[in-house]
Amino acid sequence: MVSPRRSGTRPGRFVLRALPVIVTAVVAVGVAVTPAGADPAPPPQNAADAQAQLQQAQHDAEAITEQWHAAQDDLTAKKAQAETLAAAVGPAKAAADQARADEEQFRQQTDMVALSTFESGRLDQFSALLASASPQDYIDQMSALETLSAEQKQALDELLAKVQATQKAQADADAATTAAQQAADAAQQAADEIGARKKDAETHVAEVEKLLAQLSPRQRDEINGPTISAPVLPILGTGVGVRALKAAATQLGKPYQWGATGPNSYDCSGLTSWAFRQAGITLPRSSSQQATVGQPVSWDQLQPGDLVFYYHPVSHVGIYAGDGKFINAPQTGDVVRYQTVSKSAFSGARRL
Repeated sequence: MVSPRRSGTRPGRFVLRALPVIVTAVVAVGVAVTPAGADPAPPPQNAADAQAQLQQAQHDAEAITEQWHAAQDDLTAKKAQAETLAAAVGPAKAAADQARADEEQFRQQTDMVALSTFESGRLDQFSALLASASPQDYIDQMSALETLSAEQKQALDELLAKVQATQKAQADADAATTAAQQAADAAQQAADEIGARKKDAETHVAEVEKLLAQLSPRQRDEINGPTISAPVLPILGTGVGVRALKAAATQLGKPYQWGATGPNSYDCSGLTSWAFRQAGITLPRSSSQQATVGQPVSWDQLQPGDLVFYYHPVSHVGIYAGDGKFINAPQTGDVVRYQTVSKSAFSGARRL
């Protein structure tokens, strides 16, 4: 199991320090490898220290990979939001154009009515008085003019309000689309930056894997930790978490690989994503985002099927199996297997 991170350790430091760490670790277990053009790093004090340094290097690489998964999730979401808002701009613009056309048509109709009223000599009160055959006729004409004027004004006011509303909707849609695109661009930049760090990490991961391949089975066992058997009690229940746990149990023995999502190999969040997908639940890809779903669970309330998280910030995840154990994909050179949950590394749990 990867050892808990020491306080103050940051994932990004792996890029700068991993290679000498790996070299010193391997020297301690009997494999001498020196980077070309570099002075060999001083050996650690003892084999246990070398093992701890190698585990730390692997953990740092995993942390960067999990950050990359989170950045990819965020980028996907931001792009989808930008595309959805962009699709809404067209209809908003069409509605605004139609409202303006309606306004212009109504103004033309109003002008025609006014012209007709003028030509008929009934444009104002004085003309109506001169043309009236009787006081009642005058009152009737004035009433008609006032009604016509009020109706025209009300219709025009309503149309102007519609035009203003549709124009505002178009402006809001344009502004939202611009903001969403800016967010997507920022997410792309963040993903690119973390992606570059991930490429550096992968270079060192390849070194780790080559060096691990040269170790004896006993040396690899020392790095990976003891073999832990399955919990004594059978897995019972039909909830989402239990179904995911049962699915994960079918993947025992498959190799760990950074960034892998199955079905032949997995990283930690790749395994949990795959297992819960078999239970009908789509989880975020990164362990840090998986730590936000469901309901929080304390250490003493853990139940089979709960997601178990390590470190601050979160960079490792497994599925609790009961009896103080969980199924997880631990680290490079290891396989999907049961391990005892480390209380010192434990940072939380979630139940779906």
